[in-house]
Amino acid sequence: MRPSTPLSLPARRRAWRPLLLAGALLGAALAHGHPPAQAGTLCASTATQPPPGQALRLAQLALREHAAWGGAQIDAQGRLTDAGSVEAGMPPGPSRTPAPWQRVLGYWSAVPAGAGPYPSQIHVGALRPADRPLLEQALSQASDARLAGLGVGPDQGLASHEQQAVRVALARVAVIDTPWSAAFISWLAREAGLDAPRFAFSEAHADYAAAAWAAGQAEAQGLPSPYALRTCDLTRTTPRVGDLVCQARGRNAGLDDHEALTEALQQRLATGRVLAMHCDVVTQVDAQGFDALGGNVLDTVMRRRLDFAPGTRLLDASYRPGTCEPGTAGCPRRHLSHQPWSLLLQWR
Repeated sequence: MRPSTPLSLPARRRAWRPLLLAGALLGAALAHGHPPAQAGTLCASTATQPPPGQALRLAQLALREHAAWGGAQIDAQGRLTDAGSVEAGMPPGPSRTPAPWQRVLGYWSAVPAGAGPYPSQIHVGALRPADRPLLEQALSQASDARLAGLGVGPDQGLASHEQQAVRVALARVAVIDTPWSAAFISWLAREAGLDAPRFAFSEAHADYAAAAWAAGQAEAQGLPSPYALRTCDLTRTTPRVGDLVCQARGRNAGLDDHEALTEALQQRLATGRVLAMHCDVVTQVDAQGFDALGGNVLDTVMRRRLDFAPGTRLLDASYRPGTCEPGTAGCPRRHLSHQPWSLLLQWR
């Protein structure tokens, strides 16, 4: 996860927009006291029911994108078995298929951007982030036609094909150096038919997860909420197709369990606290485990296999740090999938 940079006032206002609905739900829930203990029971009972149609649609879209990226795979042991395409790659030959970075630009279209398309900054190559639209504006001032009109000699400016090449390079590098996993989830949600009251479209996983937490708090109080998702404890709840499995990023974050992570989500709502997260979409569930698919995993759209604990329909504890010693009896090594998986965003 790249370090965050200070935002301008308009950018800060845009960043808070996905939290407004969640904050309203949270305030209503807290005004009625603490949520009752049956929230976990509601998660468990919902897990036995078929997922709604939009959840299935979201999973189907994720599988379609996974195929378009070349089908990268991580097996149940957390080993990379198929690499697929990467965000900086180009399609082979004179293909009409969009390049991976162009697909990523499409994902950003689902993120509220205010003025101008996302990603709007270029982080690599300078001490401070550079404004991509400003760079493109400067590029337009350097055309050979414009410079000729100002009396500059021939061959001093950029020809049209050179301008286009630089413009494409600016867009491409902005995509490559900007994390896009939450934009990918936001795009899937939009394409599946969700709108703003039902999903908090954002470039940060924490925003739509915090909104799901607030919706669950309101729901536990018997209050209405339009939001499509609630938070559940992944260690105690079986995921369904279309649900999201989530983790906090950063090994020293101290957010390895469900209670700590949901408390951090509450702080996110209250203060806008930075909270680095990652979520994958569940695309298939069987008796042995489930497949989950996410964007910007090793720079591609990746499908990983996660096993259930033997004799259960719950995630095996060996995937989570601190639960057992990897490589010892009953605790297989999970390699790339050894992460603090603790949060389930369940369709309501």
